[in-house]
Amino acid sequence: MDKKLVAILVIFLVFLVYALKTAQIPPANVEASAEVFYLNNQTVTFVENDGWGLFTLTIKPKISGFTFEIIFPEGTEYLIKINGEEFKGTTKFKTEITKDTEVIVKFTLPRDDVEKLYRGEGDYFITIKTTKLPIWHAEYKVKLIPRKEES
Repeated sequence: MDKKLVAILVIFLVFLVYALKTAQIPPANVEASAEVFYLNNQTVTFVENDGWGLFTLTIKPKISGFTFEIIFPEGTEYLIKINGEEFKGTTKFKTEITKDTEVIVKFTLPRDDVEKLYRGEGDYFITIKTTKLPIWHAEYKVKLIPRKEES
């Protein structure tokens, strides 16, 4: 009888660990501005023909003190403004969010990537992650698409 109980306990613990690792319980509501929209069941934003893009995120935490991270395509330069404070860098941005926050994101793709994007030769994404261990985690992907000029 003890062996059966131990086996059930081990199976339960394995399922519990698996559930905690795969669960996506967002630590905040992340709302995007009109520059981020849905197209063909994907979240997308425009990239201008000179490589820059811009959007705003409004973050309303459910819990305090979680990690907010934005991962851009390799070599992308960014300027991020959070509640009036500016951050510049390339490829990856990471900070901690403790209260309601407005994030303004301006980015510039490398010239080669812009040319590939406009020729339709590649897919580029911005990944937005919100994390606080052990179970709070969410990941959002925003596909970059070229702005087509109207004729």
